[in-house]
Amino acid sequence: MTTDTTTVLEQPAAAEQDGEAAILGACMLATPAYDPVADASRIIEDGDWYRPAHETVWQAIARLHGQNQPTGLPMVVAELSRTGDLERIGGRVALSQMTLAACSSAEVEHYAALVHGYAKVRALQAALGRGLQMARQAAPDAVTDTVRAVQTELDFLAAGDRDADRHFGRFGDSLDEHMRGLETVTEAAAVTGISDLDQVLKMLPGNIIVIAGRPAMGKSAVTLGIAIANAASGRPTLVHSIEMGQTEVNNRILAAKSRVSLRRLLDAGPAIQDDDWTRMQRHLGDLRALPLWMDYSARVSPSRVRHRIQSLTRETGHAPLVVIDYVQLMQTDQRNSRQSPYERVSEISRELKIVSEETGAVIICCAQLNRGSEHREGKRPQVSDLRDSGQIEQDASGIILLHREDAYDPYSARAGEIDLIIGKNRNGPTCTVTAAHQLHYGRVRDMAVLNDD
Repeated sequence: MTTDTTTVLEQPAAAEQDGEAAILGACMLATPAYDPVADASRIIEDGDWYRPAHETVWQAIARLHGQNQPTGLPMVVAELSRTGDLERIGGRVALSQMTLAACSSAEVEHYAALVHGYAKVRALQAALGRGLQMARQAAPDAVTDTVRAVQTELDFLAAGDRDADRHFGRFGDSLDEHMRGLETVTEAAAVTGISDLDQVLKMLPGNIIVIAGRPAMGKSAVTLGIAIANAASGRPTLVHSIEMGQTEVNNRILAAKSRVSLRRLLDAGPAIQDDDWTRMQRHLGDLRALPLWMDYSARVSPSRVRHRIQSLTRETGHAPLVVIDYVQLMQTDQRNSRQSPYERVSEISRELKIVSEETGAVIICCAQLNRGSEHREGKRPQVSDLRDSGQIEQDASGIILLHREDAYDPYSARAGEIDLIIGKNRNGPTCTVTAAHQLHYGRVRDMAVLNDD
């Protein structure tokens, strides 16, 4: 088995070197009546060339073409001399040999398709090679995550050209469709259950929302409350609970919905009173019917999130709201032990943004803040307090910072209140929304419905 695997990896890389030279030669024999550069550039992408020398020559030709200058042999020689690359690619002799190998005008697109196709073959070979390497290094309890990481890369290769075409086009081609779309009210893709927050923070498909705070500030209460409210509206919802296990989450949801002391549920047994059982039983039917899915795995990576979103989208027909509690506990798909926390969180943030945009899901990430706010007068957090990576701030569509005065002063006149400080909002204003916290029930409530069950 080892011998077969090694043999596969040692096979020469797929390439069409004669075709590469034929295309470059044709470009250096261009005439005013025929422009092979335009035909080739519609098919060939950066990085498609197998030989570095061919890539360098193509870049010189593309620069000349972009400046509306001739791409004949003398001009290419001059351009490569200017950049200091002429001798590195083999000099004038190598360029002359390319012109001797030039294909006809009718063959340029054919060879360009071969060059691009072989580049995709090499990318596939590289992906499979990385997959084999990951398989060798995978721990027995991490096989599923490794498979997902490899599958994600293969899915990206499979969708590559179609995805690029989908995101590319002339601005005016889609303008009429956009104008027609403005006639219909744009519904939020997800809701928070806090009316004042929903009015200023409109969550749209592809958005990343970060909810950040210091430990014990109420992040889990806020995000679980959002998950329940969103699911109660009929929208599919997915929670990746990395920090808390199933028992703790169940207790928090039951306490929040039934107004039963979270402490009693943690103690269980005789601590739960008859009235508590009645309250909980009243809500069990609704909770069972919620379109709410939970993932309690301690190993969550962007590829696992993508896999869950795709699975739920196929099942429900709608991209879910995704809650991740919390982002600094996630793993990268590469699992590079040499990554610093900054590099790891930056990679995770960027990958989650890509997942959100490609699937249309709204992703809410809990995040920890550093101690900066605790040394600040008033102790109010700022966006710059996000721990481990500024990439989170850059990728997020909205950032909500949690602050409670009674966390620092139990006798504060604002005891029982929590400030949701919107420090970044691409879809609306930045402001502060105040809600009521009832952390003994494990929940944060809209001020307007504070007394409702």
